[in-house]
Amino acid sequence: MRARAAASGAQVKQVSYTRGFTYSTQVLRLTLPGSTGASQTLLVTNDIQHGPLPALKGVGQATVTTTFRPEDPQAQAAYARAFPDRQPQVQTVIGLAGDTHSRVDVPGGTLTEQGTTVNWQALGGTVDVQGNDTRLNLSWPGLTVSDPGDGDPTTGTIGRVTLTGENRRNGPADPIGLGRASLTLDRAALQGDGASMNLTGLNISADTAAQGNYLNSTVKYDVGTLSLPGPDGAAQSLRDLQLHLSLGHLAREPLARLLVLLNDAPRELDGAQPGQPDSAVSDPLAGLSAAQQTQARADLLAVLQDNPVLTLDRLNVTQPAGNVTLTGRLALPGAARLNDSQLQALSDQPAALLPLTDLQLKLSATWDALNTLFGNFGPLAQMADIDTLISAGYLTRSGDQLGLDLRFDQGRATLNGQSME
Repeated sequence: MRARAAASGAQVKQVSYTRGFTYSTQVLRLTLPGSTGASQTLLVTNDIQHGPLPALKGVGQATVTTTFRPEDPQAQAAYARAFPDRQPQVQTVIGLAGDTHSRVDVPGGTLTEQGTTVNWQALGGTVDVQGNDTRLNLSWPGLTVSDPGDGDPTTGTIGRVTLTGENRRNGPADPIGLGRASLTLDRAALQGDGASMNLTGLNISADTAAQGNYLNSTVKYDVGTLSLPGPDGAAQSLRDLQLHLSLGHLAREPLARLLVLLNDAPRELDGAQPGQPDSAVSDPLAGLSAAQQTQARADLLAVLQDNPVLTLDRLNVTQPAGNVTLTGRLALPGAARLNDSQLQALSDQPAALLPLTDLQLKLSATWDALNTLFGNFGPLAQMADIDTLISAGYLTRSGDQLGLDLRFDQGRATLNGQSME
């Protein structure tokens, strides 16, 4: 748990552990980094029933019931009001071979605070760990929020959410693993102040696969429909929103060593470590020893010199007037010439990456679709007139079809085949 928490910048410390013959209790303090700088702390309690017949429910090493509560007294009181009868819990059965089967149970309920009422459905699911394989399956019917306001009510709805995934690691020390994960949201809506937002068919998926000694990773964001208020207050409807990205040819061994070093680096949740300058907070290598920093740079250099490729497979918006589609590719073939001192200099001079870079961006759209998309963003429509962009050479036109082809070839830039020098 400490290792998993450290990977996200959190901390886990044991508060107490009381061991009995067949029953033990462990209390942990889980400190999570806050988005505004202030950390959030949860107290995690593990009620452990020991084997060989834990809780008389089967053969195994133990059954562990895990519950959570905020450490802050005010937050703890609100948590108790939200779950007056039964707290959310995770019950884990640990088998004789060390495999685990965990069942997640969050009761449904209703809570009204300062006039706002939240009603949520029960969340449930399972997490199975067998050797180095992990499988996750969670499902939540969703929630509704209502605020009467001052005569102007606001309502929000989140429909069914599912999270599934499977991951296989080479061993306990493997920080990457191979597998796939998927998050789906059936629908979400927000209505208030005379406007509304509606979303349907959100799907986020990620897939990591091996190809020899290299990794290829893909992430996809897809939205079925999205309705938003436009600049003039009228509803704007978009569909088939797609963002597909892939990162390929990542050298697995140096990347794994680099991630282990960064995950193990000491860090403070609310700023720099004592005695460190503020700039150290943004330096991911600041917590490493000199030898570890040398190793980390060598591994990063090895990853870059193997020429990983970032690909924008598809960024698409579909409107009644047609599609707007952007594709792209970014590679660093010039990184093969880098040495350690040049790598260190890049953090202070990121522009030095341009002569090492191959970049290509292609835009394809119908005139009406691009004009409508610009119109959905008021300030952008004033700055980017399509006819002006065409006459300036930024866009090409063939009938109703518009295009753009931007390329950087290790320092040489072209736009639609024309040099930009």
